[in-house]
Amino acid sequence: MKIGDVAERLGLPASTIRYYEKMGLIEPPRRVSGRREFDERAISSLEFVRLSQAAGFTIAETKSLLESYARNPEVSGDWRKLAEGKQVNIRSQMQSLKQVDAILSELLTCECKSLSRCIEIGLSRNLGDRNADN
Repeated sequence: MKIGDVAERLGLPASTIRYYEKMGLIEPPRRVSGRREFDERAISSLEFVRLSQAAGFTIAETKSLLESYARNPEVSGDWRKLAEGKQVNIRSQMQSLKQVDAILSELLTCECKSLSRCIEIGLSRNLGDRNADN
């Protein structure tokens, strides 16, 4: 399958596919008359890359996942530890975002007469909570 066909099938720009190849996320496809010829294995790898990015993995993390999965695709493989670590990181980020949202909500609903007083009250409440967690 030519790169344009792969790009259309997966909804990816051809430049992205070439970038993934350059970054080592997919094996360089064989060339026929100078053109890339992708097989189903390459398609599967590209789908895996898309899935990992949708799950929040960076290019480097995706490469580690692919390498780990290639070594041991079993459910107990090292790729699982990488995914579990990512989940812990994402949940921590979600908690931080909830705290940011709470601060913004408090500031936006504050009925203080001056913004400086509102900020002072909001920061003392929320930073106090954050320091209690640490």
